Amino acid sequence: MAITKEQEKARPTGTLGVERWVQFSYFGIAITLAWFLIKSSTAVWTILADTVDAVPEPNSTYIAVAAGLVSLIAAVIAYRSAKVHTFVTEVCVELSKVTWPTRKETWRQTIVVLIVSVIAAVILGVFDTIWSTITDLIYNV
Repeated sequence: MAITKEQEKARPTGTLGVERWVQFSYFGIAITLAWFLIKSSTAVWTILADTVDAVPEPNSTYIAVAAGLVSLIAAVIAYRSAKVHTFVTEVCVELSKVTWPTRKETWRQTIVVLIVSVIAAVILGVFDTIWSTITDLIYNV
């Protein structure tokens, strides 16, 4: 999987650079897929066990091992796919270019959001009260 010149320029210093984040993303997707497969397989198997007498209760160990193997195989296939790998690498390169806000900037922006939310709630509350009063007068309640 060749890295372009642009990706090489965006590569931070370190042992693996962007490739480290690409591998972490595949690992995270594999873990998420395994969790989803465990939960969905257990739910389906439990429903079958409750409705069909011949189906035994689900064995969580077998389900977890099978889900882990399926998710590992899916991650390896996705990693070896040129299209998928290129896409994930490009996403990681773009994310490495992002300038994240500082703690102070985040705190200030949070305060602004809270103040604007309170102002919007007050305005909507006033409009709701006025509209309720007008409709009560129209319907003579």
